[in-house]
Amino acid sequence: MKRIGNRTLIFENTPVIKGYASVAGKKEYEGPLGKFFDRIIFDPYNGMETFEDAESSFQAEAVSLAIEKSGVTTDEIDYIFAGDLLNQCTGSSFGIRDFQLPFLGQYGACST
Repeated sequence: MKRIGNRTLIFENTPVIKGYASVAGKKEYEGPLGKFFDRIIFDPYNGMETFEDAESSFQAEAVSLAIEKSGVTTDEIDYIFAGDLLNQCTGSSFGIRDFQLPFLGQYGACST
C-alpha cells in the first residue's frame, strides 16, 4: 500500500476481503433480515455495564467471528475496516484494539 497525502492510501494490488461477519441485537433479528446475521446477541448490554461497552463487545465478537470464518490469522491481515455511530468510531476502536490490527474506521450511519 502506498500513502499519498496525509490520509489517502492507494492499493498497489487489488484488495481482497477474506472474511466478514455480522453481529446483531434482538431488534435486528426480529426484522426482515434477521436470518442473515451471523450471530444474534439478545442482551442489549451483552453483560456489560454501559451501552458503549456493549457496542465494543459486539465489535470484538464480529472481528473474532470474521477471522474464524476467513481461515486466516491476524498476522495475515493488513487492515480492518469497521465503523459505528458513536463519536470517532469509539465502539469500533475499543472493540478492535485487542486484536492489534491497523484500523480504518468509517463513520456513516447505515454505510457501516
